[in-house]
Amino acid sequence: MRESTSRPRRPAMILGLMFLAALGVGGGLAWWLAARGLRSPLRVLLITPSQGSSAGLDTASCRAIGALVQDHLEAFGQAAVTSVTELPVDLEDLRTQAQTLVVELQPSRQGESLELSYRYAWGDSLAKGAPPPWKRVQASPLKPVEAFGAFLGGFPRRIRVPSASPLVPRQPAGFWDLIQAGAWRLKNEHLDEALALAERSATAEPSCASTWILIGNLRYRRMLNNPAAFRQEQAETENLLQRGLDLAPYHPRGLFLLSLLKTDGGDQGEALDLLMQARRRQPYNPTLLTGIAYAARGAGLLPLARRAMDLRDRLAFAHLQPQAVDITCLYTGEIQRFEASLQEQPGHLRSTSGVLPFYRGYLALVLGDQARAQREFKTAGTLANGYPNIRRLSQIYDLILEGRKDEAWKRLREYDQERIGMREPDGEFTLRLAEAYALIGDRASAMDMAGRAFARGFGCTAWYERSPMLEPLRGLPKWKALLQHLKERQSLMEDRFPVGLLEDN
Repeated sequence: MRESTSRPRRPAMILGLMFLAALGVGGGLAWWLAARGLRSPLRVLLITPSQGSSAGLDTASCRAIGALVQDHLEAFGQAAVTSVTELPVDLEDLRTQAQTLVVELQPSRQGESLELSYRYAWGDSLAKGAPPPWKRVQASPLKPVEAFGAFLGGFPRRIRVPSASPLVPRQPAGFWDLIQAGAWRLKNEHLDEALALAERSATAEPSCASTWILIGNLRYRRMLNNPAAFRQEQAETENLLQRGLDLAPYHPRGLFLLSLLKTDGGDQGEALDLLMQARRRQPYNPTLLTGIAYAARGAGLLPLARRAMDLRDRLAFAHLQPQAVDITCLYTGEIQRFEASLQEQPGHLRSTSGVLPFYRGYLALVLGDQARAQREFKTAGTLANGYPNIRRLSQIYDLILEGRKDEAWKRLREYDQERIGMREPDGEFTLRLAEAYALIGDRASAMDMAGRAFARGFGCTAWYERSPMLEPLRGLPKWKALLQHLKERQSLMEDRFPVGLLEDN
């Protein structure tokens, strides 16, 4: 009996040892993969030089080409892209990272052809205190659609795209119209011309997703310049963006723009549904997380917004290029982080629209530094390509701080009357008007405007409670009723969008 029962133990022991060995090998392989970053997303630092030194292309056109390159890397390569306009001085944080790629575009135009040259260096090839060991890829002048095909086919990590990319017009004329329209996107004086060029490109090649997304982007810009047209054009602009997304599903830039439209229209729930669904297909995209943070902030879901920002900043190189004006951090009391997001960003919308100096002035106002606040509001109020609503409100705040409250009240009332009855967009901006009324001393108008901000969808209860400008309203019975409504709606949104939704992706 003893002999018969002991024999089966040896095969079992051998199998057990083999299992342990396999487990050890698997664990070692997992550790090695993690150490090498092979299980991590590709993170790309994309440099489009701010100086217009590329042959046949100005700075704005180079930026438009860079944006199209970023769209390809994100939509088809699942890459986490951070776009900058010059090589950062300090690349220390990129060293030893095998899945980090520094790419400097060097495009040029040869007649109707595009030469999409670039140089690159992997993160783990960077040496401390030494310039990057660049590898140069010299491209040939080709039809733009072929140039993008060659660029992606020979990229350091190959990116598979459809045989005909839905993001590039097939004909050179349509491509260069698209690039010129993109170059003019941030210039108010050329906005109508940009729309005409993009629409001409779309008419010639309706199967190009980028043209429809750019038209939607330009229309959105025009709507922000003219809020009175927002409600009339919102559905049509959403349809334009959706047409592009039908051609290029889960296109991050298109999805982000569509979510902004919905958020500014007061429907943060629909925006968050859209972004959460997209993130299941694009889990490494910083732009989608910025959209989640924006929609969540407007709904008062500050923990969700903060978590989205943290996840975003792990993917992007946030210390080299802030990804957004992180107003969430103002609302949570993280002043230093908010201030860090307000640095100038050449070539980005935040620097041309007036948003950065406006919020630098707004932060100074919150902190009680009226002299600095007035300087920043003066700057924001005079930017040629700034959003007209930002310019006008900055001028009003400037007048208030100068002590010319009667004139400020008159201008604010005129602006207020323009917006009444049009279901104006962007409840957060509407609250800024309420704060201006409160600073002037018109509590009744401030209270009315705060109620309109809530009706337009801005539901960040914390800032209604904390804004120092709104202090004169806090003893009013209407204010207490407003806070009760805010808390009830925010509670419903918290149940619908818990922070754990981000962890499930």
